[in-house]
Amino acid sequence: MQYRPWVYRPSNDEPERVEFLRQIVNEARKVLNAASPDTFLGRKTQEPFPKEETW
Repeated sequence: MQYRPWVYRPSNDEPERVEFLRQIVNEARKVLNAASPDTFLGRKTQEPFPKEETW
């Protein structure tokens, strides 16, 4: 049995695949670099409305 090395032959649509994968990686980088949302329920993000004074 003779060993035959595997030879890579790019297809005709290879540049389109590479560009598509680059776009996916760029979008993933944007998402991963974005700040994560603050999910702490007790944190105040704004001052509450003042309560009405009673006479």
